[in-house]
Amino acid sequence: MMKKLLTALALTLSFGAAAYDEGKHYIDLKDGGFDAPNQVVKVYSTNCPFCYKYEKAVIPNYVKNLPDGIKYDAYHITTKPPFGLEKATAVAVGKVLGDKQYKKVKMAYYKQIHDLKKKFSSSEEATQFGIDQLEISKAEFDKHAASPEVAKLLKKWDQGLEVAKIKGIPAIVVNGKYLINTQSVTSMKMLDELTAELLAK
Repeated sequence: MMKKLLTALALTLSFGAAAYDEGKHYIDLKDGGFDAPNQVVKVYSTNCPFCYKYEKAVIPNYVKNLPDGIKYDAYHITTKPPFGLEKATAVAVGKVLGDKQYKKVKMAYYKQIHDLKKKFSSSEEATQFGIDQLEISKAEFDKHAASPEVAKLLKKWDQGLEVAKIKGIPAIVVNGKYLINTQSVTSMKMLDELTAELLAK
């Protein structure tokens, strides 16, 4: 009987102990974090080839596997060249217009840059490409781009700028507090487990 109790206690302690280590598997952002409770946030840019790979190979299952009640969000930072602000603005306008437009313009930029290897020669060309994908007039785009909704969204997304400087992008932040060291992640299962552990902190 005593042996069974000791075994049960050992199992409880082993499962209760943290499976992942600060510094190795994640970083506590402390004052460098942002307000995002019960959320997992991906910091990215459509200019980033690794972000594109994550978008296709990791994010769909990752989002599907998140615990109930946890929201997923993605912050397109404005500063990664070339024409980071123009692309982020077009993606933000898409977000305001609806999920369908958001996904379409985001994936179109990814494909144009990383699959087709086509570069934009000017700010105007980068913006016009986004307008064409959104299928709206330039006047309508300019109206949305100048709106408080888009300004608020871009400001929120750029909360990820300091995070991006730590380990680069894509960056995955849990509860606005913990940055996952994606280089330490070796499987989808590990990413799910690490995320769940950080959400519980």
